[in-house]
Amino acid sequence: MIVCALDLATTTGFAFGTPDDNEPTIGSVKFGTDGALPDAVFCAALTWAQRFFNEHKFDMLAIERLLPPEAMRGRTSRQVRDRLAGLHGVIRAVARNAGVFDITVVEVGDVRGHFIGQRGAKREAAKSEVMRRCRALGWPVHNDNEGDACALWSHQVSLLNPKLALRVSPLFGPKGVAL
Repeated sequence: MIVCALDLATTTGFAFGTPDDNEPTIGSVKFGTDGALPDAVFCAALTWAQRFFNEHKFDMLAIERLLPPEAMRGRTSRQVRDRLAGLHGVIRAVARNAGVFDITVVEVGDVRGHFIGQRGAKREAAKSEVMRRCRALGWPVHNDNEGDACALWSHQVSLLNPKLALRVSPLFGPKGVAL
């Protein structure tokens, strides 16, 4: 089973592979500048997603659940929330159209609890810890979008094979190194 995890944003991180892989295939793609019009971002996401999902035949797609509007009140704008919701719609539709019928939406707290052991960590601290954990695992992440996608991929493959959760556990880290 090939699992794809996407950290959706204007710069989207991706991680994919099978539960048997020691590390996922990792990357990120930018759908536009911060000031780009939403329709231009959606068009870029649509074009990329059609190519991406046709090139790779995934069995499962995992994305993080959108936070409720009140969760980010005062820290983000309605436009950013609307853009993120639009990206969710574009990606989910293209994935389904490409034959990915198992689309899983996951709570960010569940991913952080699994990957860094801190379900309720604040955003910046969590992103920093996710990057540190990815690097400790030897995963070549270049930005926090890729890191978050890797954390989500790890969460999903661990649900498919619970023994895989041990690879991110502080007790059973890579090469005996405490995470």
